Amino acid sequence: CHLQEPPFFPDTLLHGNLHPQQAAAAALRILQHLFHTLSNNSTRQHWHSQPRNQLLNKLQHHIHRLEQCLPDHAALFKGPRNPLLTINKFFRDIHLFLHAH
Repeated sequence: CHLQEPPFFPDTLLHGNLHPQQAAAAALRILQHLFHTLSNNSTRQHWHSQPRNQLLNKLQHHIHRLEQCLPDHAALFKGPRNPLLTINKFFRDIHLFLHAH
C-alpha cells in the first residue's frame, strides 16, 4: 500500500544475542501471532481455503511442538528489554496496518 509503510520486523530480534531457549520462545510467539492473523475472518476472503488450511495446520503443528519444549516460556525473559513485548507490538502494528488498508 502506498498510503503508509508497513511495519518492519524489530531489529532487536534480528541482532540480539538470545539464548537458544529464548530464541525458541520468540519463534513460538511469532508463530502464535501468525496463526492468529491468518485464521482471522478478515483474512479468509483473501486466501484459497485449502492452501490456507494447510498453512494453518503446519503452523499449529509447530506451535504445539514448541509449547511442549517450552512450558513456561514467559519466564525466560526478565529485564527491561523483553523481546516478547517487542513481538507483540510488531504484530499489533501489523493488525492496525491491515485493518486500515
